[in-house]
Amino acid sequence: MGKGRVIVMKRLMITGLLVASVVVWGAAMAAGQTEPQTERHLLINEIEINPPGVDSDREWVELLNPTDQAIDLLGWRISYSYRSEGYLEIAETSTIIPSGGRYVFVYPGLRLRNGEPHVFRLLDPEGNIVEETAPFFDERDDDKTWQRFPDGGDDPYFHDLWFMRDHTRNKSNS
Repeated sequence: MGKGRVIVMKRLMITGLLVASVVVWGAAMAAGQTEPQTERHLLINEIEINPPGVDSDREWVELLNPTDQAIDLLGWRISYSYRSEGYLEIAETSTIIPSGGRYVFVYPGLRLRNGEPHVFRLLDPEGNIVEETAPFFDERDDDKTWQRFPDGGDDPYFHDLWFMRDHTRNKSNS
């Protein structure tokens, strides 16, 4: 394909994205909304599925509290995948994440499935799924992690973008 055709195709793709954005925005305005509505709650913000070396006790999930109130992790559960899928208690005692704070949950003595896609789910104390990721896998034995971008999904239009990047454990992904 010639250079001219590539430029034209890129322009068509950008134009299509702009038109789609305007249509979504127009639909929200017609419904009386001035911006997309997103429920704010505890989020899965970063995931280390396959650290360098032995994985046991070194795989983790970073949780982020984007709300304006502290959240107690007592009773919250997170999914895992090993020989079967299940859920683990995040905290056995009262553990508070302040507003804007982070908490890193390390999977105890488990190895997650690296080469098979796994959906990570976060359940509140009542058993409701409040967060569910796309299926992730990581076959590289390195320090790269799956990260929500921008940090905490701050963009109301693109709040569920994930990228594989160098880990930012307990720091902003942005």
